[in-house]
Amino acid sequence: MTAAVLTVTVLAVACAGSGDDDSYADAEATAAAAEEHMEAASADMDDGEEMAMEEEAREVQLTSSGAAAEEDMSDDSGTSALAAGVPAVPADLGRDIIYTAWIAVETADVAAAAAQANSIIQGLGGFTFSQDTHTQGLAYTTLTFKVRPEQFSTALERLSNVGELVEQSVNAEDVTDIVVDLNSRISTAEISVNRLRDFLSQATDVKGVAELERELANRETNLERLRGQLRSLRDRVDLATITLSITESVEAVPRTSAVLRAWMADGDDDPCLGFTDLATSPDGDVGFCFELENEGETVLTGVTLSSNELRFNTDDLIVPDGTDLDRIEPGERAVATLTLPVTDGRIAGRVATRGLEINVRLSAVPVTESGTELARLARSQGLYLFVEEEDAPPSFGDALSGGWNALVAVGNGVLLIIGALLPFLPVILIALAVAWWWLRRRRARQAGAAPGAEA
Repeated sequence: MTAAVLTVTVLAVACAGSGDDDSYADAEATAAAAEEHMEAASADMDDGEEMAMEEEAREVQLTSSGAAAEEDMSDDSGTSALAAGVPAVPADLGRDIIYTAWIAVETADVAAAAAQANSIIQGLGGFTFSQDTHTQGLAYTTLTFKVRPEQFSTALERLSNVGELVEQSVNAEDVTDIVVDLNSRISTAEISVNRLRDFLSQATDVKGVAELERELANRETNLERLRGQLRSLRDRVDLATITLSITESVEAVPRTSAVLRAWMADGDDDPCLGFTDLATSPDGDVGFCFELENEGETVLTGVTLSSNELRFNTDDLIVPDGTDLDRIEPGERAVATLTLPVTDGRIAGRVATRGLEINVRLSAVPVTESGTELARLARSQGLYLFVEEEDAPPSFGDALSGGWNALVAVGNGVLLIIGALLPFLPVILIALAVAWWWLRRRRARQAGAAPGAEA
């Protein structure tokens, strides 16, 4: 009983002596509270900055479509008027803007026009991102280019001259608020990581060191994830995207035009009120909304929607009652939705934890009043989905490290008890010696008394 009391007393003294560890725990709690305060302040500051700059630069969406030339106007004059509508890239207002454009031209020689377009982009320092060519029937090709934003207007103007310009759409998406938010979160995460590293350098308790290392690894992982999102967004800001559709020209045909729009939403939210850029959880559902509008003078038939990334076809879409994707009259609009599950950071089998660029394609066949099928229309809409990574379960290495840390903790406890009892070792040895001597004497007396009792 006395030894137990002494042990508890020594343990209390030892705990009092490890005040540095308690200070570290208090400091860590204070740091966590400070980080939450900084995040809240940063969010408030971002909201204020957004409101102040909202009037200065908004998302710009410019769409211009080529109209058929009037009977008393030449084809050259109509093309020149449409080409003159190419918007210029606005002056640098300190905003992060993603530029995209769609251009549709017609020409008698599709191959020569495609080669000319590639040469134009290469001359501007850009590159061809993708090319899709069809030669059966009415030939057409779709090319996607990447150029620097400062060359965006020049590229649009030159590409519109590789054939007869029939349609163009220019979009500018302001993602400054997203970039500001990511920068703020990265700064906060860096401060948190540096603070934990300082605590780790000052920690002496083995258990505390293990907890700090685990927390530091989690925060460093979160920091790298935020940096990855920012790099991906920067890449899209640094390179504008231009999609050029070149179709073999035909004479005396009605104007054909189709517009494809697409949005995404998380969970049960209405995808038609969603976004073109979405960050979602690693396990859940993502809803997609596709809007098709016939802006031409012909009926659109054989309408199909597809995506290599989402791996769906038209039969998988949910179409409201009264809507027919097989036939869209001029001026009509059709809406279709699709819901896909996200499992373990994958959607349709594609890994989206590093960001997934989704390209949705529309294909339709315009048909004149006489029943003549015209050149198939091809449109595309880009979406960007980012799935946040969930915390991975402990690996074998983590389990082994945890077991070793537990063993070290037990060993330290044993050493602590031995150290507490060491000053009393002489007293214990004397007590043990006296007890041993007393037992031997008692046994000797019992042995001497035994023969007398027998006699």
